[in-house]
Amino acid sequence: MSRDRWPVLSTRRVYRNPWLRVRDDRIRRPDGSVGRYGIVEVGDAVAVAALAGGSLCLVRQYRPSWKRRVWELPCGGIHAGERPLAAAKRELREEAGITARSWKKAGVVRANDPVVNTFHLFLARGLSYGPARRDDSESDMIHRMWPLSDLKRAVLAGAVTDDMTLAGIFKCLLLAGVRL
Repeated sequence: MSRDRWPVLSTRRVYRNPWLRVRDDRIRRPDGSVGRYGIVEVGDAVAVAALAGGSLCLVRQYRPSWKRRVWELPCGGIHAGERPLAAAKRELREEAGITARSWKKAGVVRANDPVVNTFHLFLARGLSYGPARRDDSESDMIHRMWPLSDLKRAVLAGAVTDDMTLAGIFKCLLLAGVRL
């Protein structure tokens, strides 16, 4: 048996809602033993690094799983039939009231195992500002353009800890040619 594959012997669906699914797989490990592996499947999403004049947009919202408000890149799910770029434009406009003239695909950021989640990452530039169009569930969200020097200090101090946000910031700043 290949050490790169853990064959799934059976799968049991444990939970499902519109945003995620949880499954319990019975697997065979490389040493031949049988075990269980829980996996959380989350649909594809988008994240946007909106960069202008040495500042980057982050939004802050309450995350029940962390029991606190967190700073993160504007992000959200991709609606059925929606292309990732269209979802990125919608999420940036909804969460921060920002539109952009220039969009560049920056690849993907994937959550670490056992969560299966892919964020399509975009770098947005040439920003224009207007009112945010948040729905009721995001009414307490705020957004802020962070000067990169302040953002660097916030990351190093542990004020920005979301893994997708950290990876997205890093990838997009490198793509934009920003010296770190």
